[in-house]
Amino acid sequence: MNIPPQASFLYNGAWSPETDTILVDTLLRLKREMGWVLKEFPIYFLITAGREIEKRFGVRFLEEELSARVQALHTRYLTFKEVVRQPGARWDFPTKSVTAPENVWQKLCTRNPFALAYYHEEEPHHRKLACLFGMDDVKVEDEKEVILLSDGSVTLSHDEPSCYEVSRAMEEVNSPVVIPPVTARRKLFGGIEEPEDRESTTELGIYFIDVTSDGHLRTRLEKDRSLPKKPSMANGEASTSVRVSHGSSCGSNSPNSWWPKLKN
Repeated sequence: MNIPPQASFLYNGAWSPETDTILVDTLLRLKREMGWVLKEFPIYFLITAGREIEKRFGVRFLEEELSARVQALHTRYLTFKEVVRQPGARWDFPTKSVTAPENVWQKLCTRNPFALAYYHEEEPHHRKLACLFGMDDVKVEDEKEVILLSDGSVTLSHDEPSCYEVSRAMEEVNSPVVIPPVTARRKLFGGIEEPEDRESTTELGIYFIDVTSDGHLRTRLEKDRSLPKKPSMANGEASTSVRVSHGSSCGSNSPNSWWPKLKN
């Protein structure tokens, strides 16, 4: 097939690869800064892009011309996507071209003559146009995509910006993560062992206060749970003392309750 060069399809009038680059880059920048997600771009975007082109190349475009050029770029993006999705077509990244059998190109030419613009070369701004118009793609539910895994790897070009790049003005500044150091515990008093139960150093058991036959108090510890027995009295005339289980209780140690009472 005798197909003319790509430039005869993509550029006419004052439009050139350089003016297209300024237009696309300006729209991408404004889209990121404004968080624009709608399909149609506002007039402010087009006017700003037109001023950038005029400042760089001295070429002035009207608002209608800029709007028509955006529509042409959209058509280029959809057409190239249709070409690479054809059965038998293959997008060759190293050579930046699309290879397909002649019958595939003939079928495309019949349906969309503009598809021949990519007979020799790929779309020069495909990655940027995907960032501009990729959100307009409609997923076909019946379409099944098969992913083939291979051991080879393809090196992607870093010349053009990614759709997910964030401008420096929108970057979030986070403080570095500071991990607290491990603190050391130091013993102030050496040679003193801490109690194992950490509740009380008093020996476990039940403490009783008994009154001896001579009237003195005696502390007695019982470790079992049996009821206390009557103390043995040397003098049988003394009555049983009143014992309490808490020796630290002030009210329970009143002399009126535990002083031996003599029988009449």
